[in-house]
Amino acid sequence: MGGQVQPQTLFTPEFYRDPYPVYAAIRNNDAVHWDEEHQLWVLTRYTDVAAALADSRLVRGAGEVTVETDDPLRRVLSRMMLFSEPPRHSRLRALANRAFTPRRVENMRARIKAIVDELIEEIGGRSDVDVIADLAYPLPVIVISEMLSLPRVDIGRFKSWSDDVIAFSAGATDIEARARNSVVALLEYFKELVARLRRSPDGTIMSALVEAEADGSRLDEGELMANAILLLMNGHETTTDTIGNGMLALIQHQDQLDKLRARPELIGSAVEELMRYDGAVQLRGVRAAQELAIGNKLIGAGQTVFMVLGAANHDEAQFTEPDSLEIERSPNRHLEFGQGIHFCLGAALARAESQIAINSLIARFPRLELSGDRLEWKSIPVFRGLRALTVYV
Repeated sequence: MGGQVQPQTLFTPEFYRDPYPVYAAIRNNDAVHWDEEHQLWVLTRYTDVAAALADSRLVRGAGEVTVETDDPLRRVLSRMMLFSEPPRHSRLRALANRAFTPRRVENMRARIKAIVDELIEEIGGRSDVDVIADLAYPLPVIVISEMLSLPRVDIGRFKSWSDDVIAFSAGATDIEARARNSVVALLEYFKELVARLRRSPDGTIMSALVEAEADGSRLDEGELMANAILLLMNGHETTTDTIGNGMLALIQHQDQLDKLRARPELIGSAVEELMRYDGAVQLRGVRAAQELAIGNKLIGAGQTVFMVLGAANHDEAQFTEPDSLEIERSPNRHLEFGQGIHFCLGAALARAESQIAINSLIARFPRLELSGDRLEWKSIPVFRGLRALTVYV
């Protein structure tokens, strides 16, 4: 693609099938790009995106201002640490860190492996498997539900409710009414759960959140439930996409799949490379709290900035042969989990689930081939993931 990139190349059906040529064209022609159609800035260079992720002038929320509104959907979103800035974010993060410790996640590995084995066993003697429906979708939902002390029998309802809130927060305004109803349902459920855990702590992440205290501060009821909903939302959607995108990339690069199958100890670096190569989180949107310069462009106060992680992770100035998949790539400072104060709280959990799921799948099935050429991708700018991934096994 040559010349100036036209705005309509972004967020089209063709773009969702393969956004990376569009990212490369923007990066090579107009790296700090004003998208006239969507009225926002698009950052595509690694150096710009990495700096923007840690720039306090680019904000997600309104600092210590809470949206006081009768709308439960906006009230919950405003109290999530994801959409907060310091000092509110610092306090929420400190409290969440008390519950979401690396040791607690590491201790989950045996349980994650047991769930993966159970899901793979259910596949039985079938000749074809939908990696999404049979493994990548249920695994993280089961894991985060157990961590939040949610009964497995209700997992389908939790998933449906949180999907609505995820879609709305990612820009799907057409489902606002449904997302609002789903938030109300989640609030009612978590209210009862919190009351039970206050009476009888059970050692789960949710129980630890209820009890968490830092510098004499605890989560108030609204913050507690909003951030429990946030963990439910973020605890499954992106991991499903990471496993699905990762398995597709390996199947499409047989040499790398064979290497990983022969040397399963490479799974750590392999998952990092799969996240870089075709990440589940493609961009993060922020607002300029004040006027600032990025590259040779002036960003106006109040303007929206899309920090495109997917483009940064394919920047040839940062990665040698960025469009090649190399599971032993090192160093690999991809930006999939962000940087700075908003670095993903669940990074260790996402890594553990993806590593165990992918290694278990390729160890169990020596033949993994795509069933047909047609792949259907979700049409959400923020997230990249397949609706299904059917393979012959």
